[in-house]
Amino acid sequence: MASAPASVFKTIGLGSGKRSMLMLVLVWILNVAWLGLNYFWRLASVDVLLAVLILSLAYAVAALIAYIYWGVRDVREKEAPYANLMVGIIVALTLLYFNFELLQIVLRALDK
Repeated sequence: MASAPASVFKTIGLGSGKRSMLMLVLVWILNVAWLGLNYFWRLASVDVLLAVLILSLAYAVAALIAYIYWGVRDVREKEAPYANLMVGIIVALTLLYFNFELLQIVLRALDK
C-alpha cells in the first residue's frame, strides 16, 4: 500500500527519484526558455511572467522534497548508498538555486 506522500508525489508527476530530478532540470530549462521568449517578443505581461516563475519555483521545491523522499525510501528499502542521495540533493539544490536566481534577475529588472 502506498503512503500518503508517495501518492501525492505520484499525482503531481514525481513518482520516483529519477523523475523528480528530471522535473527539476525541465523546470529550469522551461524557465530559461520562458524568460528568453519574453525578453525578445514580450508575449506576456509582467504579472504573468512573475506568476509562471513563482509557480515553477514552487514545483521545483516540490520536486526537491520528492527526490529526498524517494532517495531516503531507496536507502531504507533497497539499501542504496547514501552517497547517491547526497550527490542528487546537491544537484537538486543547485538547480533550485538557479531557478531562484532567475526570479531575482526578473525582480531586479523590474526595479530599474
